[in-house]
Amino acid sequence: MLIRILKNSFLKRPKPVLLVLLSIVMGSAVATAFLGISGEISHKMALELRSYGANIVLEPAAGEAGGTLRSEDLPKLKTIFWKHNIVGFAPYLFGVAEFSAPAGRERGVVAGTWFGRPMQVEGEPDSIQGITVTAPWWELSGRWPETPDEAVVGASLAGRLKLSAGSKIVAAAAGKSRTFQVVGIASTGGFEEEQLFAPLAEVQQLLDKPGELSRVLVSALTVPMDDFGRKDPAAMTKEEYEKWYCTAYVTSVARGVEEVMAGSRAKPIWQIASAEGQLLEKLNSLMLLLTVLALGSAASAVSSSLMASMAKRSAEIALMKTMGADRFQIAAVFLGETALISLLGGVLGYLAGDRLALFISRAVFDSAVASPLWLFPTALAAAFAVALAGSAAPLKRALAVEPVRVLKG
Repeated sequence: MLIRILKNSFLKRPKPVLLVLLSIVMGSAVATAFLGISGEISHKMALELRSYGANIVLEPAAGEAGGTLRSEDLPKLKTIFWKHNIVGFAPYLFGVAEFSAPAGRERGVVAGTWFGRPMQVEGEPDSIQGITVTAPWWELSGRWPETPDEAVVGASLAGRLKLSAGSKIVAAAAGKSRTFQVVGIASTGGFEEEQLFAPLAEVQQLLDKPGELSRVLVSALTVPMDDFGRKDPAAMTKEEYEKWYCTAYVTSVARGVEEVMAGSRAKPIWQIASAEGQLLEKLNSLMLLLTVLALGSAASAVSSSLMASMAKRSAEIALMKTMGADRFQIAAVFLGETALISLLGGVLGYLAGDRLALFISRAVFDSAVASPLWLFPTALAAAFAVALAGSAAPLKRALAVEPVRVLKG
């Protein structure tokens, strides 16, 4: 009997059923799309935020024997537990040198570094490391050095010495001197504009510090810090430490980096790490809010459609009550209709949401996103939630119908 009633209800009221179905499909599709791209957006935004600079700095550990950083340890950075989260790193060796140029002489800082050096680690794909990866926000007039005798000069230093691309500059330190050809002028808005940047190996020879490093800047993908991530690892239990170490907090990634670089101390750059964490948290909250709003709007549309339909079915409901149907049987009829519509709406919503997520991902990030399998039951659950929320008020109205008043009219 219930199946026959449901069948006749769908066949005799195609327009209201289609309106309810469309509302559920739209709500489920938008929710599926937002949830499907939320992880992709967080990952892409984290990569975009890496353009603001490194978020971990490695320096020699003070007060320890052999507390210096060594160039030969750099490949180990791509062997740590969070190696795939290491976007890039740039080593630096700083020293004071006398600069000589046709426009004059000046004492300043010479910095040896990698600009865009290919690095091979056994078992890992080749990667490019250096300033071009950790500081893509630098504005360069010219190009990056490609040979040992080429260098980049900060804009302020170049302005005082009247240097431009193609100029020659001599750097003297530790009783040695080295002539570099300027191939680029760097504008950063910071202290880098007062320095001369040359290949690391050349500066190590110039300063008579073979294999030594002053610091290493590391750019790593991390998750937002929470109360657990801020706990002191020394005060954690074994289980807590394992959980902390296996979560990509900036502090746990820094610990992994510190462990492979002998004589080092790794510190998060909190100004950057905190800003990134807050932005990603707000982004995730925004995606959740949009999902809730989409489902709420769909539930409102379902409720409006069902209320209009219920007003037209008052006589039908009154007749059912007159023939002996109780509240449970009437509710079973309308909830059965809603369940069947929401089941179909959930399936269609998942398919539409998957296409919508792919479109948004390609339009915004120029990359495809594969919807995870858990989104299918999530889409069905969202469809049922929308249907139940939207049918609450109409069902209450249906149960309140008084047969005497309706049939008398």
